[in-house]
Amino acid sequence: MATVRELSLMTIEAVIKDGAYSNLKMNETLQSYALNPADRALYTELVYGTIKRKLTLDFYLKPFVKTKIKGWVRRLLWMSLYQHLYLDKIPTHAIIHEAVNIAKQRGGQQTGNVVNAILRQVTTQNLPDIDAIKKKEIRLSVKYSIPVWIIKHWLTHFGEAVTTSIAENLLLPAAQTVRVNQTRIAIDEAKEALENEGLHVEKDDHLSECLHVSGHGVMHTSLFKKGYVSIQDKSSMFVAHMLNLQSGDSVLDSCSAPGGKACHIAELLNGTGQVLATDLHDHKITLIENNIHKLGLTHIKAMQHDATKPYDQMFDKILLDAPCSGLGVIRHKPEIKYTMTPEVIDELVTIQLKLLNNVAQNLKPGGTLVYSTCTIEQLENENVIYTFLKSNHDFEFDPVIDPRNGEYTKTLQLLPQDMNTDGFFITRVKKKG
Repeated sequence: MATVRELSLMTIEAVIKDGAYSNLKMNETLQSYALNPADRALYTELVYGTIKRKLTLDFYLKPFVKTKIKGWVRRLLWMSLYQHLYLDKIPTHAIIHEAVNIAKQRGGQQTGNVVNAILRQVTTQNLPDIDAIKKKEIRLSVKYSIPVWIIKHWLTHFGEAVTTSIAENLLLPAAQTVRVNQTRIAIDEAKEALENEGLHVEKDDHLSECLHVSGHGVMHTSLFKKGYVSIQDKSSMFVAHMLNLQSGDSVLDSCSAPGGKACHIAELLNGTGQVLATDLHDHKITLIENNIHKLGLTHIKAMQHDATKPYDQMFDKILLDAPCSGLGVIRHKPEIKYTMTPEVIDELVTIQLKLLNNVAQNLKPGGTLVYSTCTIEQLENENVIYTFLKSNHDFEFDPVIDPRNGEYTKTLQLLPQDMNTDGFFITRVKKKG
């Protein structure tokens, strides 16, 4: 039976070296190994923490590595240093002992000796001073473990104070929120049932169906298994409400998988109208259909469709939750910040505009189109919608209410520090008619 730290290193390796998605790989590991609650918590902390702070950890480690070491050894040292710096309940001798054992098993006695020597130095000597880095963008990059090019983008668009706040908040644990399926259970009843299963539950200030939960994982509750609640970040719950749904509406969710927003729309329509959830990838349609079935929803169907190609019907409301860089959901998928590039963002902007221009043709006159992303990159957000409106004169902004201040705004950019949510962008346009 592998130890918690062995499992953690295996997962970190899979994410950083092999390109696995951290959340999916962690779920797979947790399902494969019967860990007790304390070990599950430590495993999650080590994986997320090490990946989140990779650049910072490497900066601290660099002066102590005098010879060439293998990639897995470096990652083992990051994980060990993370425990020493950021977890206060694990004795240093235990951290070193576990790391040396792993090193010996994987690389032999000599590798164990190297790891032992480096960790004894790094845990007893002064670490390099991040604040001594003169260039602002490099200093912020190292301090918050965010690549320099992203820091530069944010500094240009948001300024230093907001950029620092974004970076600080992205290092915090992701809040856990669930959406109550009101077609099957009342909100107060769901709250009580979750509390009876040992969770601490609080109602949200903005969305009645949103509950904040803490304690053990929601996935293990009977309410989740029966489809009475869904796991969804609060920021993405705003999207369905921005559609201004009316009973009987025909709605298209054009890039839907895994179907969370489409199912939310169907829940709000409560058995009226029709929701069509489409996705480019055929295998993802099964994910959407599983969600629909689990939640017991009607008047919603899923089908494979390329949203850059015309649809054969017109809709009252259309949602384009576009493929994007995902830089707003770094709390859930910290590896995104290391794998995303400016070149990929340029490609995404082209796709986003192509999708917008296509789905807009299937909106009825007087209809509503909501464009959303889970990023905080201006190029993918404000730039895309303004470019779209410049070339589509039959569309205009339909301002939405900013939940932070109750005021109307043409574009809503939620930042991680605003409501302890993901970074999310939402804007609404209407077709003149």
